[in-house]
Amino acid sequence: MNSSTQKSIKRLSVAILIIGGLTLLYTYMQMVSQLWLDNFITPMVWNPDVKGWQIFILAARFIGVTLLYLMCCIFLCRTNKGLKDGIIFPKSNIALIRWTALVAALLAFANANYEAVVRGESALMIDSNFILFPLVVLLFAGLYKLAYLAAEDSNLAI
Repeated sequence: MNSSTQKSIKRLSVAILIIGGLTLLYTYMQMVSQLWLDNFITPMVWNPDVKGWQIFILAARFIGVTLLYLMCCIFLCRTNKGLKDGIIFPKSNIALIRWTALVAALLAFANANYEAVVRGESALMIDSNFILFPLVVLLFAGLYKLAYLAAEDSNLAI
């Protein structure tokens, strides 16, 4: 792979990390302001009957967003390192993408219940994103594995 393509991929990786970091910062600021600022648009309403549920959803959202960003960083670092070593599709990214599907399911579940938790309601909601997002990520994991196998097969043929 020529150096201009590698530079383009590195620039794209940096742009993705910046946009992901801004999204992460926005989510953190939203949660912090809802928890500790009374003048926010929808301040947090703590319900003693469902406080454990509220803490679980808040923690799941915080951890899910953080893990998703860290997994993206790891994926991009492995990809750029692999390109530098001449490997287009590093095998270690396959398992990472599969784990990302689990994190995407956790985050979709937390996001579906987040607004109810902020209002102090105990409703358990599951929407289509809870199933759709992880399936899309697993589809990409399968496609990535096929691309890895094809690249490995073409390297053996040469």
